Amino acid sequence: MEKEFHRVLLDALTEAMVRKSIVNVRNLENDSIIVITANEDEIIISLSRIPSMMNDVISVVSDCLGRSPDMVYNRVSVLKDDFIIYYMVWLNNNEGGRSFLEKEFSAPQNRITYLSRKALDYLQDMN
Repeated sequence: MEKEFHRVLLDALTEAMVRKSIVNVRNLENDSIIVITANEDEIIISLSRIPSMMNDVISVVSDCLGRSPDMVYNRVSVLKDDFIIYYMVWLNNNEGGRSFLEKEFSAPQNRITYLSRKALDYLQDMN
């Protein structure tokens, strides 16, 4: 991704965190959509269409937040069968993080590819 897109992504992250709401970023060059949701419990970034952008998005956001994501997974969209959505999650709050992790981990359609040590500890505490 270009530096300009990095700036747009970080501006959208800032806006989502300040407003505690959903912010969409559309990249017209490659027809991808990034959706950022931020609240006191977690920051969720979802990416559609271009999975190769995921590592770049993780790198930019992790550098900004000073920590890696706690969970990375993907699933087929409930709206369109051949449309995969990639999720990157940074957990902020212990109780909210546990609830989010429990809900997403138990969903059979989620294909979890990464869990941080913090997320693994949450899962072990649930069992």
